[in-house]
Amino acid sequence: MLTRLVCLCWAVSFAMCVNGLGVNWGTQAIHPLPPTIVSQLLQDNGIKKVKLFDADQATMSALSGTGMEVMVGIPNNMLATIAGDYSAAKQWVKQNVTRYNFNGGVTI
Repeated sequence: MLTRLVCLCWAVSFAMCVNGLGVNWGTQAIHPLPPTIVSQLLQDNGIKKVKLFDADQATMSALSGTGMEVMVGIPNNMLATIAGDYSAAKQWVKQNVTRYNFNGGVTI
C-alpha cells in the first residue's frame, strides 16, 4: 500500500513538471503519409514539439510556419562523416537547418 502511494505521488509530481508532449516523426515507412497531412494531424492534436530523424525537404516545408518546435536529427549514415569533418558538418547544417530557420519558417 505504501509503495503504491509513493508511486502515485511520484507520478503526480512528474506530471506537474511536464512542459509539453512531443512526437518522434520518421520518414522511413512502407506507406508514409504525405508530410502536409502529418503536419496538420499534429497541429489538430495540439502537438507543439516534434523530433525528426532526418531533414527531409518535404517534411521541413510542411512544418514551416506551424510554430511547432522541431529537433532535427542527423541520419545515422552521416554521423561518422559529420563527426570527423567540420566542413561537412557546417555544410549539413547549412542545407538542412539554416535554410529553414527564418521568420515564418521552421522553429528549430
